[in-house]
Amino acid sequence: MIVRLTDDDGNEGWGECSALNEPTYTDEWAAGAFDVLSNGDPVDVDQHPMAAAAVEMATLDLTLRIDGASLAAHLGASHARVPAGAVVGLGSVDETLSAVDELASAGYGRVKLKIVPGGLDVVTAVRGRFGELELQVDGNGSFSGDHVDTLAGLAEDADLDAIEQPFDPDDLDAAADLIDATDVPVLADEPIDSVEDAEDIFEQGALSGIVVKPPKVGGIGEAIDLVDWATEIGLPLAAGGMLECGLGRHALAAMAAVDGFTITGDLSPARRWLAEDPWPDLAMNDGWIDVPSEPGVAPPPDQDLLDRFTTQKSP
Repeated sequence: MIVRLTDDDGNEGWGECSALNEPTYTDEWAAGAFDVLSNGDPVDVDQHPMAAAAVEMATLDLTLRIDGASLAAHLGASHARVPAGAVVGLGSVDETLSAVDELASAGYGRVKLKIVPGGLDVVTAVRGRFGELELQVDGNGSFSGDHVDTLAGLAEDADLDAIEQPFDPDDLDAAADLIDATDVPVLADEPIDSVEDAEDIFEQGALSGIVVKPPKVGGIGEAIDLVDWATEIGLPLAAGGMLECGLGRHALAAMAAVDGFTITGDLSPARRWLAEDPWPDLAMNDGWIDVPSEPGVAPPPDQDLLDRFTTQKSP
């Protein structure tokens, strides 16, 4: 779901809503966000953070284009490039090894594996074949407190760089136990909707790092507030992505170039999942993503492609 914002002089700004097609990862979904933004009422960021984030992105894009400034410059980014990171979904050992081999050959220096209980042999197999690869795992809340020792042992044996959201967001005791059992950062993802959420979970000893996803916290501004808070207390951070097109990917790359991101995040070109994209994609060279420097959030879309893929427009 895309927001197009125009001013009286004909200037345009574009924003992407990262909500998925169904309310699975969050309560928001693309068609629902479209309805929220089409009814003409103010958007409640607490109720609809991803919809609000799309409006914020479009507003930033419009303003920065007029000012001739890039999003990276606006955010005070200090890096011209950031390391690329790819995600591999659940699969057999052979399927996973094949996928990782393809990514390593393409230049990715970091891979994050999705994991579930009973399927940890894929992690051991990947580490055995790719000894120098930066390796992270993501449990998406599928583990329980019974798996603390297993995950701590995996972290050591597979030389993991991070363990992302192994437990249910409400199972803070298990997360705290794992943090006590390993020096590997245990990153919180699903439960972080605001700085206040992060502060509360941190005080309970249930996170030792954060995956920062701007759409999930209501936009880039809120995400930078989260980065500032975490950096001040020394928490490691990773930039978290959704299945964005090139527009959202440009915004993610600009944020990832801000100081504070010490763990390689989910930063890869959108062509990994999109055969065609109305927006120009990120440039990746030798395992690094070039931080966008054009005015605005991203270059303008290919209007013909955008029109071809559009299924519904707000009046």
